[in-house]
Amino acid sequence: MIKENLNRVISGVLAVAVIVLFVLHFTGENKEVAVDQSNQPGVLAGNMNQMKVAYVFVDSVLGNYEYYKVLTDRLLAKKSNLENELAGKGESFQKEVTDFQYKVERKLITSWDAEARQKQLTEQQQVLVNLQNDMQNRLAREEQDVTLQLHDSVLNAVSELNKKFGYNLILSNTFGGGLLYADEYMNITRQVLDRLNESYRKTLAK
Repeated sequence: MIKENLNRVISGVLAVAVIVLFVLHFTGENKEVAVDQSNQPGVLAGNMNQMKVAYVFVDSVLGNYEYYKVLTDRLLAKKSNLENELAGKGESFQKEVTDFQYKVERKLITSWDAEARQKQLTEQQQVLVNLQNDMQNRLAREEQDVTLQLHDSVLNAVSELNKKFGYNLILSNTFGGGLLYADEYMNITRQVLDRLNESYRKTLAK
C-alpha cells in the first residue's frame, strides 16, 4: 500500500514538474541551436527555428529506475519495523488491560488501586496513540523526501539531455494522463532512464 501511494504521489509530482519549457536557446532572442538534428530522439523535423518537443513516460521511469526501487524497499522495510514495534507495544498493553479487568471482576484489587491503575492504563493508551501518530508522520516525511529526491534526479537527467539535444519543450506523461498522442520518435523515456541508472551506478562504484 505504501509503495502504491508513493507511486501515485511521485507520478503526480513528476507529471507536473517534468513539463519543462526549455528556453535556454530562445530567451529574449531567436538563437539557433548548433547541433546536428539527424538521429536525435524526439526532435521535430523541420528547420532550425522549429520547436523541438519530446516526452517522458514517468510510470516507465519509476518502474525501471534502479535507485527508486532501493528507496522504496527502504521505506517498506522501515514501515514494517515500525508496525512490528507498534504491534508489540499494543499486545503488551492489551495484556495489562486484560489482567486489570480480571482483578477487578474478582475483586482482587481495592477500589483505590483500581482507580489508580485505570488512570495509568489510560495514560499508556494515549502514549500508544501518540506513538502511532508519530510513526505515521515520520513515514510521511520520508515519503516526501523520496519524492523530492526523485523529482530532482529526473529534472537533472532531463536538463543534461537537453544540453546535448536542445529541446524547447519536454512533456511528462503517465498512464491515462493528458498526452493523448505523440509520435514515438519524440519519446525520450529510454534516454532519461539510461541517464538516471548510469548516474546511480556511478555512485555505487565510488
